[in-house]
Amino acid sequence: MGWKNVDTIIEGKLYLGNIHAARSSRSLTERHISHIISVGNDPIPAELPESGITFLRIPVEDVDTADLLIHLPAACQFIDYAIQTRGVVLVHCLQGLSRSAAVIAAYLMYTKRIDATRAMDTVRKAREQVWFNAGFQEQLVLFELCRYAPSPSCGIYRSWREKINNALRST
Repeated sequence: MGWKNVDTIIEGKLYLGNIHAARSSRSLTERHISHIISVGNDPIPAELPESGITFLRIPVEDVDTADLLIHLPAACQFIDYAIQTRGVVLVHCLQGLSRSAAVIAAYLMYTKRIDATRAMDTVRKAREQVWFNAGFQEQLVLFELCRYAPSPSCGIYRSWREKINNALRST
């Protein structure tokens, strides 16, 4: 059985997909997508203003040391605002397996006040091929510990950043 390009998280409101879903005008039109979060650096046609789609790019690579955590509050607020204003959101990365799945899990944590494990399980039930890299799993736990507002002034975030910076220097 092949992987689908897009899966439903909240029917008619929130979808998780890969780059193909984000580049497919048919996929976007069928689901009435009005907002897209692209997690990565791959361009998509919906980025263009003439597409009429509201767009947020999170320039994070799929590596354990990438800082997705600092972007999670803005991503959650983007999704929340879109849904509250009757928009429909697609969150995608290259394969729709790790980065975008972590953003969706963070949104579920933020809105439902559930822990990281439960949020990741919920995302996996919707898109079974999801695989959260170890770094993003840790960052989801930290997102909760930072009370959904990580920032350079948050001690938990600063300690984690220092750990990552030290690891990067030693490689």
